[in-house]
Amino acid sequence: METVYKPNKRNILITLVGSSIFIILGIFFIIKPDYFASSYFSKSLGMLGKPISIQIFGFLGTMLFFLLSIGVLNIFFSNYALLITKKGFINNTSLTNAGLIHWKDVKHVKLNKGLIYIYVKNEKNYFSKIKNPLIKLNALIYNKTYKVSFVIDPKRLTVSENELFEIFKKHAKL
Repeated sequence: METVYKPNKRNILITLVGSSIFIILGIFFIIKPDYFASSYFSKSLGMLGKPISIQIFGFLGTMLFFLLSIGVLNIFFSNYALLITKKGFINNTSLTNAGLIHWKDVKHVKLNKGLIYIYVKNEKNYFSKIKNPLIKLNALIYNKTYKVSFVIDPKRLTVSENELFEIFKKHAKL
């Protein structure tokens, strides 16, 4: 038995449009920092209003939203965002895919602020399976930020967060 959850294309497109706007704004910060340095806001920001600071913010913002766009495009063009089988699940809702996560390794599932937190017994084994350095870095950042093994974002799926949470509890036998 396999259950396939498709990505919510509407929410993903909204994220892509927002990311594109911030990428363009970041590039504008890099190319025309003097325009922003002479504005009212920069005069009240002190050092942060200097052209070099504005260029640094532009570069960091452009890179951040570019990486976000890559992750979102990956979800948009994938066949599924979440695959649930008898053995486990594969999470493509973010750039943290570690392959098949076995139900027997899931020790706790938690719903918090619209996100589903998955705690597994041997998370280091799952992280070691990730070969792509960008995905591995993202998985480790999620791990440090949320203090959780894996995070599933139901807003990127065509299923409600409560329904998905109950499915996870049932399969993990929690």
